[in-house]
Order: sequence, then C-alpha cells, then structure tokens
Amino acid sequence: MASEIKNTGISKDLIKNAVIRTLKSKIEEINQKLSDIRASMKYFEIKYGMKTEEFYKKFTGGKLGDDMDYFEWKASAELYNELKEEKKVLIEAIG
Repeated sequence: MASEIKNTGISKDLIKNAVIRTLKSKIEEINQKLSDIRASMKYFEIKYGMKTEEFYKKFTGGKLGDDMDYFEWKASAELYNELKEEKKVLIEAIG
C-alpha cells in the first residue's frame, strides 16, 4: 500500500504530523466516551451493589435474570473494553 502513494510534494513530516494530530484527536474522543460509559457503569454498580467485573461474570454465566438494565450494563462493559483496546492501539501507533 505504501508503494502506491505518489509523491505529492507534501513533506513526510507534514503528513506525519497531520496523522498524529488526527490520532490524538481520536484518543480525546475515546477518552470522553470512556468517561461517559464509566459513569453509566458506576450508576449500575451503585444500583445493584456489585462491581462491573463481578456483574459481567455472573451475567454471562447465566446467574442473573433478563432485566433490561443487565443487557445495557453488559453492552456498556463490552464497549468500554473495546474502546480501551482501541485507545491502546492508537497510543502505540503514535509511538
């Protein structure tokens, strides 16, 4: 793919800086989403008196009911973990 990029006259440093700024912006966006999701999970933790990790193990193990809150909490936990992984990859890409 890199061999397909044609020389446009734009310096590699300029391109690199633009990519880094874009990645940093994406990381900031992810941080905001993580904060929002964490607040949602904290609400459920308080409401149901257990940490998200404990809830997730119980729910996925079939030890809890089918309350809609549980499905939202599960989705929040999974999205939170996916976003943390995406953030990690982006940070590594920036180097």
